[in-house]
Amino acid sequence: MLAIYKKELKGYFTTMTGYVFVAFLALVVGYVFYMINVRSSYAWLGETLQYSYVSIVFMILIPVMTMKIFADERHTKTDQMLFTAPVSVSQIVLGKYMAAITVFLINIVIICMYPLFMSDYGEIPMAASYAAIFGFFLMGAAYFAIGLFISSITENQIISAVVTFAVILLSFMLQYMTSVVPEGAKANAVILGIAVVCIALVYYLLARQSQKGAAVIALVLAAAGIALIVILYLMKGSMFEGIAEKAALRLSISYMYGYYFETEVLDLNGIVYFLSAIGLFVFLTVQSVQKRRWN
Repeated sequence: MLAIYKKELKGYFTTMTGYVFVAFLALVVGYVFYMINVRSSYAWLGETLQYSYVSIVFMILIPVMTMKIFADERHTKTDQMLFTAPVSVSQIVLGKYMAAITVFLINIVIICMYPLFMSDYGEIPMAASYAAIFGFFLMGAAYFAIGLFISSITENQIISAVVTFAVILLSFMLQYMTSVVPEGAKANAVILGIAVVCIALVYYLLARQSQKGAAVIALVLAAAGIALIVILYLMKGSMFEGIAEKAALRLSISYMYGYYFETEVLDLNGIVYFLSAIGLFVFLTVQSVQKRRWN
């Protein structure tokens, strides 16, 4: 795993990808920091990291960072060398993922200096600021895990980047779309059914070129999901009231970052939420690569 980690980390800096990511993210966060914390004399750093500009930067930069992780190797067939190497699929995935996270950690180290700079000019809530930075790191790590998974299920870098961008954008926009979601049980059940069909369709579109039986799997997923929704609705329809809004907010990673870390206290529930999201997408990536290996 260490060899893969070193190879991937070196690859980010033998090209411009790593430099562009670090420089652009540092520039945007630094500008927002100046406008909110320095110019407006606001002590808590969390307000800067929750600013919408930062989420927009993630939408742009993370697809660029993750689009080549697996998609390029699948396209050029160089992934066969990885599959024949004396390492497990889990080690391959973790090595690539940790290399991308290491690049992101450079920005985290830079951001960690900001509270120290501000402390020379007044009293700063250090614990709350570093809790917000830690939450910011977890949010970025979750986005990287999503990009990692999407790269593993497609052979085209452009498709990987576009889909990753779309998923992060949708996750960001979900928090603003809840106001138009009806609260009735029947309407919410229908919305969940449509969401299940959309998920199955996206899976089919991404996996049809690389996985045999993708259409059958997608149909089974859609049918099983809809059947489960119908059964639950018939058993206890009231449980669906407002569930679409709650689900949308839970799927909005940027919203959950603000929700768990806006109190200026390190929230254990927030840590569990982000670690669960990271673990889920890393696990899905391992399964995707494992299937590719056996195929």
